[in-house]
Amino acid sequence: SGVIMFESPQEHTDLVFSFKAMRRGLFLVILGNLLLSVGTETITNPVLAVAFLGTELRNFVNLALVLAGVVLALVGFYFMFVPGVTDLKESDPDYATPALLIEYGYMFGLILSIFGILSAWSVIGLLMLVLSLALLVIGMIGMIILCFRLYYNEESNLYMIAGIIFVIGIFINVAALISYILMYLALGKTIRRYSTSKQLT
Repeated sequence: SGVIMFESPQEHTDLVFSFKAMRRGLFLVILGNLLLSVGTETITNPVLAVAFLGTELRNFVNLALVLAGVVLALVGFYFMFVPGVTDLKESDPDYATPALLIEYGYMFGLILSIFGILSAWSVIGLLMLVLSLALLVIGMIGMIILCFRLYYNEESNLYMIAGIIFVIGIFINVAALISYILMYLALGKTIRRYSTSKQLT
């Protein structure tokens, strides 16, 4: 499209690099969430629980799945996706606003939530948890804006649908997971389109 034609080869490469980092991060987030879901579902669902022989083995497997899920999701999001969004902002200033909201919202939201949980018995700890929740919502608003910016710039309806579902994701966690999956698919489509256009030029 016209957007690609006016980009320098370096800008083109930088964008693809950012998109690939974001996509790798989302893959780990999705995988982590699935492991987390299986782990927690097995803990709470007695029908699935009997599939494992012995309570101790079951508890160990559940704990391993939950921990692996949390670690994968956090690593994917904070060490791959967020840096990818930051790089995207450097390549195209159009993404500056959502990148800042995502960076500060999610980063400080996570830090405050950790401190809040560690001191939840105190008033300060509870205030930290409330503030962390507000910051995480700001991060999600950044994700919504990012989806719509990607939709306008990359012309894939999947970004728009992901952005709309992210609004529901503020209140229902599973909706955010659906948005991550849609973004993962849309980024794959975008990367392929850039690769094809590069081969044609």
